[in-house]
Amino acid sequence: MLSILKNAGEGSITYYVGDNVEHISHLRDCKLICKKKFDIHSSVVQITTNDPQLHFYKLSHKVRDTFIFSDGGYDIGNDCEIHKSVVIGLGVKIGDNVTIGPNTVIYSNTEIGNDVQIGANCTIGTEGMMWVWDGDTKIFLKQLGGVKIGNNCIIGSNSSIVRGSANELTILEDGVNMAPGCCIGHGTFIGKQTHLANNVSTGGSSYISEYCFIGSSAVVSPGVVIGSTDVTLGSGGVMAKSTEESGVYVGIPAKLLKKTEGKLRGMPQWRK
Repeated sequence: MLSILKNAGEGSITYYVGDNVEHISHLRDCKLICKKKFDIHSSVVQITTNDPQLHFYKLSHKVRDTFIFSDGGYDIGNDCEIHKSVVIGLGVKIGDNVTIGPNTVIYSNTEIGNDVQIGANCTIGTEGMMWVWDGDTKIFLKQLGGVKIGNNCIIGSNSSIVRGSANELTILEDGVNMAPGCCIGHGTFIGKQTHLANNVSTGGSSYISEYCFIGSSAVVSPGVVIGSTDVTLGSGGVMAKSTEESGVYVGIPAKLLKKTEGKLRGMPQWRK
């Protein structure tokens, strides 16, 4: 099984392009594709190559594709309203009281909780675009992960959620709201009761904590961590660096405008 580095476990194959042994000291009973040999646990089989990432991306194309659509082969809970034009992948799990609008596609390896609303023309679990160069040719990573959507979420029409890479998940926790037109990158984590306004985009492996508000057309760059609750990113802003401080951020790149101490005028109030 191919694995991202942080999730690598027994029997998996992962890769590392750096040279800091502390980043891979947690590995056990797996195979590591790397540039040089490291002094790490003896149960790790190290495979050296000049370009570990390229080697890993090529390996992903040798994995059997399980993203299959079929008439059946998925689980749907009670009291659901799913439009007849919706396409559902093999093995998808859908909870109770879920509404899914016309022309939405739900890919395999997706789990949807209870009391979820998904609008029309959405794509849940689609494959993103990650690549490395092999000479003058792009080698794309075949993304093999999944999507997990919690309870009481709302996903507006024309939104897209990319599944995780390898064995990672793209996760929306309970109560996440996404207005129409949002695009969520692979492996993104969105904490509970966070609200995304129209046309928000998140890069791959980004992290947004709970009780945050992301304004219209704002961007959270790949790998950026919004680690504190009660963060507001203003409309059109680009969060290009990680932060652990609550408050209102605006601009390109976004900078802290003011602290709010949890009192956000005009913003949704999730807590009293």
